[in-house]
Amino acid sequence: MTKEMLTTKEVAEYLSINEKQVYRLIKEKKIPATRITGKWLFPKGLIDEWIITSAKESVRIPDKQSSQDNQVVIAGSNDLALELMAKNATIQHPRYTFSISNIGSLAGLIALQNGNCHIAASHLLDTETGEYNRSFIKKHFPELKIVALNLSHREQGLIVKKGNPLGISSLKHLTNKKVTYINRQEGSGTRVLLDYRLKENGIDSADIPGYARIAYTHMEVALEIFSGSADAGLGIFAVAHQLDLDFIPLATERFDLIIPQASFTSKTVKAIRNVLGNKEFKANMEQMGGYDARETGKIVFESD
Repeated sequence: MTKEMLTTKEVAEYLSINEKQVYRLIKEKKIPATRITGKWLFPKGLIDEWIITSAKESVRIPDKQSSQDNQVVIAGSNDLALELMAKNATIQHPRYTFSISNIGSLAGLIALQNGNCHIAASHLLDTETGEYNRSFIKKHFPELKIVALNLSHREQGLIVKKGNPLGISSLKHLTNKKVTYINRQEGSGTRVLLDYRLKENGIDSADIPGYARIAYTHMEVALEIFSGSADAGLGIFAVAHQLDLDFIPLATERFDLIIPQASFTSKTVKAIRNVLGNKEFKANMEQMGGYDARETGKIVFESD
């Protein structure tokens, strides 16, 4: 999308949310917008800045893409397998530095687009096609050749307290006034999945107590539930398993590393590819629970 000013409909499409949520963000003064001749317009440059800065204030992304051959900054979605990959890569290749910024899938793509990271971690669902990442890559990188390297397929679902005392079994139960939900940030792949499924089931997010409460990682969601501060949240099976919480499966999604083709053969990316191709790494990833390594290390998309 190359327009400098976006309409309400266009910004909703850009953020993968519905127009009603855009108006809510305007009302709460959480999104940069201006009203001209009775219509709301959104400066695209400011929207991009807002996505990154609002993703998580405590996460620091370098101002410019590092020119050091031994440093890799991965920005985007939060994931335990991604952390395991970075740990393995650091151990096996100690001369290289691998750092992760958990800012959400969409913010990761924009950071890569702006040259503020080397790799984006993404699991963005295209609700029109059911595909992951492809359409978002085409939208954000219309002229840059990109390779999507699969990290894993993983289970997403509702995380609830041990024993599921409130009997939560579907998204419709989240509208129960006795249930307190904990959400993920705008632009995260998990939030995109949730909002899509709510729309699919005819559920108004305004009817979900706690929908506006935000956590920035899967573990934060699980800890809120474990501590009793929330009753349910959408997250990956692996964190529910780690904290011995109950889990209601909702979707199996593809999680990819989005890499510019020009750097795909660099030494640091080769180090990552070596880890992803390692049988021991795949086995350890699957042992965490909810992960499937059937495409791990494979190229699942290349732009023309």
